[in-house]
Amino acid sequence: MLTEATAKPGSDGARWLAPGATFAERGISHDAAYQEPRLRAAGVAPARYQGASEAGLFGLDCFDCMTHAGLDIDGYVFLSQSYRQVAPVALGEALRISGHVRHRQTMRRGVLVDEIYRFIDANGRVVLESELTGLLADAIGASAPFGRADAPALPRRQELSRQGWELLAEKQVTPEDVRVFSQDIGNEIHFDADFAARYGFQAPLAQGIMSAVWLLSALSDATGTPPETFHAEMRYLRPVFWDAAATLWVRRDDSGAVIAAESRNGEGKVTADLVLSSPLARLARAGGQT
Repeated sequence: MLTEATAKPGSDGARWLAPGATFAERGISHDAAYQEPRLRAAGVAPARYQGASEAGLFGLDCFDCMTHAGLDIDGYVFLSQSYRQVAPVALGEALRISGHVRHRQTMRRGVLVDEIYRFIDANGRVVLESELTGLLADAIGASAPFGRADAPALPRRQELSRQGWELLAEKQVTPEDVRVFSQDIGNEIHFDADFAARYGFQAPLAQGIMSAVWLLSALSDATGTPPETFHAEMRYLRPVFWDAAATLWVRRDDSGAVIAAESRNGEGKVTADLVLSSPLARLARAGGQT
């Protein structure tokens, strides 16, 4: 059940929920008609998944849970996400999604919210789990901001070491790509230039999950097929605008398997990165830079 929903000033929609609040369990399924156009919009060939559901797109269902609960997520800015896939999901397979709010904290620029979602198959097995952290951000000059001037600022996050990266792919993001990918999400920061400007952005943003899908596609580069199980940690470090050029870079282990990936903008700055959990400590020891 939903508890302690806090209203956005000037809106009938609730803005966030108390830690421990749960979202109603819902049935979901991704068929080819759903998956293929979104993969193409993210710069990924649908044939790469050969009848399997692409894991990153299930992040969209997490946002669906929020909007189906009546929450207003306009202005939500994605900060990080994890995907832990325990078993592959067939294209068209029926699942159920459940979720709850793990943590909530008032920051200087808004409210930081951490949520966990689980995807359950017909046998009652959790096949995929995702944790999302995002900022329900204040608009510039908001008369009744959610954040507080005396609250903590978001921490500065180090990038991974600059050594050992290999260019894998390039693409040009377009407004139409962003509209197709995020058509059922409802966050105006992806669609409306004036709305994005109120949050300090020069143009609407491509959704973080759009970057996640692109990064996850790199995990199948060595074998041509996606891994059946994996645990990936992702961070969204800079905005990707809906008309931006982007490049995809990878790091490999001694066998040639991809162990990390990152996307960069036209200026060569990292916009998002992915690290598989097993080499996380090794990469951290390699050092980072801001």
